[in-house]
Amino acid sequence: MRLLATLLLSLTAMNATAQAASTPDAGSPERKALLDAARAPLEQRLHQPVLFAIDGLRVAGDWAFLRAHLQGAGGKPVDFAGTEFEEAASHGALSRVYAALLERKACHWTVRAEAIGPTDPAWAAWAQTYGAPAALFAD
Repeated sequence: MRLLATLLLSLTAMNATAQAASTPDAGSPERKALLDAARAPLEQRLHQPVLFAIDGLRVAGDWAFLRAHLQGAGGKPVDFAGTEFEEAASHGALSRVYAALLERKACHWTVRAEAIGPTDPAWAAWAQTYGAPAALFAD
C-alpha cells in the first residue's frame, strides 16, 4: 500500500511538471511577442539591430526556449566591435548562437536567462535552475 501511494504521488508530481512543448506558427502573434521580448534586451547589449535565424522555438505553458543564430541587418554577421563581447569575438571564443529562456507573467514575455555566443550548451541546466519544463529543451 505504501509503495502504491509513493508511486501515485510520484506520477502526480511528474504530470504537474511535464508539459508538452509546441512551436508557435510563423507570423503568429505569440511568435512575434516571444521574438520581440528576446530581441529588445539583446539589441541594447549589442548596440545594433538583430535578426534571428531560428534553430528552435518551443513553448510549454508560461515558458519558452529560443535557440537561434544571430544576424545583423540584411542577414550579415553581427558586428561585436564596441560591445562587451568584442574581445571574445576577436579571439574566436564566441559563436553566433543565441539562446534564451523566457517566462510569461501578466501576459508579457521576459527573458529569464540568455546565452550570447556560447561555445557549449549553456542552457543544459536551465530546466532545473529555473523550474522550466524539460520538454522545452528536447531536440
